[in-house]
Amino acid sequence: MKAVIYESYGDPQVLKVADVPKPVIKENEVLIKVKASGVNPVDTYFRKGIRQVNSFPHIPHFDLAGEVAEVGATVTTIKVGDRVWATNAKEASAEYAAVPADLVFPLPNELHFQDGAALAMPFMTAYLSLFNRGQLKEDETVLIYGGAGAVGHAAIQLAKKNGATVIATASNQEKAKIVKEVGADEVIVYTSEDLVEKVMQFTNQKGVSLILDMSLSENLEKDLEIITIGGRIITIGSPANNTPPLLWRQLNMKHASLIGVFLFTAPLKELLTAGNAISEGFASGHFQSHIGKVVPFHSPEKAHAALESKEFDGRIILNHELSI
Repeated sequence: MKAVIYESYGDPQVLKVADVPKPVIKENEVLIKVKASGVNPVDTYFRKGIRQVNSFPHIPHFDLAGEVAEVGATVTTIKVGDRVWATNAKEASAEYAAVPADLVFPLPNELHFQDGAALAMPFMTAYLSLFNRGQLKEDETVLIYGGAGAVGHAAIQLAKKNGATVIATASNQEKAKIVKEVGADEVIVYTSEDLVEKVMQFTNQKGVSLILDMSLSENLEKDLEIITIGGRIITIGSPANNTPPLLWRQLNMKHASLIGVFLFTAPLKELLTAGNAISEGFASGHFQSHIGKVVPFHSPEKAHAALESKEFDGRIILNHELSI
């Protein structure tokens, strides 16, 4: 079968399409004929060697959507021909992928496979951040950084469906429009507006009780100014500095919590609850995916370059039905 691989760490040009053995599934797995796969920032960290892969050649990516081609002996909830999506699906950028059945969720018939690949990691991360780690209540106000990004876009939809008030940030007016259209109650263009001042203005000087932070090292000091007493800060990412200083005194003074979230180590029970809720939300028309650019399967280097350029809002998707 064909698969995207890289044989050494490096820039996007190390990515190529090659022939590799078709996976053989275990009794608790399903074999998925992959129709689309999604590229996440973490995929670029692995490609560059910031995070290590187990061996070379390595098949990248973790998000996919497609049709079930085969089921393992102990799998009873999924059948051949089912349309599905999955995240935490290792080696997703291949013609076929073997995925544990517990990590596979139904893809509504109304959705394109590209949407399935696009919703996977962002919606799962947003759900875990808001509900499992953040314990969001319907009467709370949440600040979501990067509302036009994939995770932020998903989090706004999930929080609004749960009855929360949402303040989101954007870097320019074009992105602010995206954020407003997806449901944010208030938008702060942080490049031209004072974030702390605007949050306090929007909340009648009370601050917010929950924050979803996509770049902790750049925002922690502001977070601790605007978080309420006993509030929670969910640390989704810190790309500018992976080891930011802990502002311990400010954290303690606010009696606040700094809480990590990591999709790859989340408990299976939480993943199952989140995945099923996400599928149900899409089936009922409550949610929408956020695709920035679709790239043909044979050009994986263009997908990684597009992600790293930050030129596009939303997910970068590999369409496996184009030139496999």
